[in-house]
Amino acid sequence: MNLKTLVLIVATLLVSNISQSILHAAPPADRAKAKIVIMKTNRAVGIAHMTVKRTKKYSGYLSKAVKHARFAKKLFMTGNFERSIQHSLFARKMAAEVLKDNNAKTTSDYLYSPEENTFIASMPSEEKLTEELIAENSTELTDELLMNGNLDVEVQ
Repeated sequence: MNLKTLVLIVATLLVSNISQSILHAAPPADRAKAKIVIMKTNRAVGIAHMTVKRTKKYSGYLSKAVKHARFAKKLFMTGNFERSIQHSLFARKMAAEVLKDNNAKTTSDYLYSPEENTFIASMPSEEKLTEELIAENSTELTDELLMNGNLDVEVQ
């Protein structure tokens, strides 16, 4: 193999790796994108809430979903759109666990769009998101406490 061929192969590999990184990078988070993600998650959390009200099966996933959805709302209101999207997507994952535990069917609100998948790919770990939530909010919340009230997750 001559030097020209080797340089060409290395250059091709570099360009390929760079283009793959660009394709898998999360798009910039802005207010409009964050609001769409949060609204979709809020519908999913609402369905999970109704499911738990009906079945009375308290697994703790609903309270986790609501806490992360509320934190996503707070982050959204302060302009931290990327983090609000990440916490909202995690809340949706917890809401899906509620339905799974209750043998209920998911709706399209539980499906992630291709754009949401790019945000998921760049999300911190579940542990990091939970630590961030705990550091910000020490309010104790249980599934049972959520049965008689407003979830307070809507954004304007």
